[in-house]
Amino acid sequence: MQIDELRQLIARQRPGWSLEQPFYTSPEVFEIERRTWLGDQWYVLGHVSEIPDPGSFMVRELLGESLIVVRGTDGEIRGFYNVCRHRGSRICERDGKASSLVCPYHAWSYRLDGSLRSAPAMAPEIDLKALNLRSAPVAEIGGVILGSLTADPQTLADARAEAQPMLEYHGIPNARIAARRSYPTAANWKLVMENFAECYHCYPSHPEYCSVMTHVEVFARKATPEAEGRWYAEQDRWFREDADQHSPAGTSQPDYSGRGRRVISRAPIGGGRKTESRNGEPVAPLMGQQSRFDGGFGAFGMNPFVALIMPNDHAILFQFLPTAAEHTDVIISWLVDGRAADSEVDVERMVWLWDVTTVQDKGIVELNAAGVRSRAYGPGPYSLLEPGSNGLVRSYLEGLSAAH
Repeated sequence: MQIDELRQLIARQRPGWSLEQPFYTSPEVFEIERRTWLGDQWYVLGHVSEIPDPGSFMVRELLGESLIVVRGTDGEIRGFYNVCRHRGSRICERDGKASSLVCPYHAWSYRLDGSLRSAPAMAPEIDLKALNLRSAPVAEIGGVILGSLTADPQTLADARAEAQPMLEYHGIPNARIAARRSYPTAANWKLVMENFAECYHCYPSHPEYCSVMTHVEVFARKATPEAEGRWYAEQDRWFREDADQHSPAGTSQPDYSGRGRRVISRAPIGGGRKTESRNGEPVAPLMGQQSRFDGGFGAFGMNPFVALIMPNDHAILFQFLPTAAEHTDVIISWLVDGRAADSEVDVERMVWLWDVTTVQDKGIVELNAAGVRSRAYGPGPYSLLEPGSNGLVRSYLEGLSAAH
């Protein structure tokens, strides 16, 4: 597909309707995205507990590129392309710890700041200072490590300033990973993210989620004014009477339109639950600066690929990684207080809600993808309960148009 053909697809997009088939199935469209708009987005690569000490590094795949994320001797986190400057070999195959990064092919070695340390048997006229590792954009916000291929880390300054107090309040910088599970999904990333951005599907697809999260009464079906009134009245009461007043989020509410770049909010789980477990009882010790269970959960997100949910005693960190035109890696890491002993954490009760929900999402999104491949597929209208999906598509098309 040529750029002119893509422009024509964008131009005939009907507002308020889903995308035409090539946006969800075409390898050519995905390659254009990968080299432009997707490359300029931010993605969750991991958590700071994975590279705790100088010399700790992790290897991550992002949009077909291999990146090394390393903590330097100065404590700073840096990212580099996993490509030796000699003849292009991969340098690191897996996470590890070392005083320098050494290419296994010809033993070129690099300092933790990416500068070339040694290159055996090179001619004296070669300028070795010009052969440092190529940098890749990485950044940390409140313990969450983000990466991109082309974004400017300075664009995260506002997000960091707004989100850092909230993530510190929930103890994210000092957390550890208690569990991690992968949900490889045979579907285009837009189908995955459109699904994640709405709760229209929650009642038919997620009975467990609906049994826990009381906000579905408003956001998962066309609620009556009375139901909406009850929900917002309950929120107001919770913020006044139950919520920890020391939370930096205050009473800010999330933007469900899908067009807001960031989400930083707190809300009640509801139903008298202390956390997001099957019976609402704690699954781990309190995190961060929270002194009691107030039955709330925090949310931090940067549309479309960054999402973190924070009940009082654990946190759920999502990774959404587009890997091909019809494949997306979805990975969830569950975080707990870094000082919590294994015996204090009930892992199976902790992962229950989002594990069962994501398995269900994988199933319904793959069915969606199978239908989109059909010759009978055509764009359909978004419902009034899908503003997030609609907003995501609008923002994507605007960004893709601007990139060309």
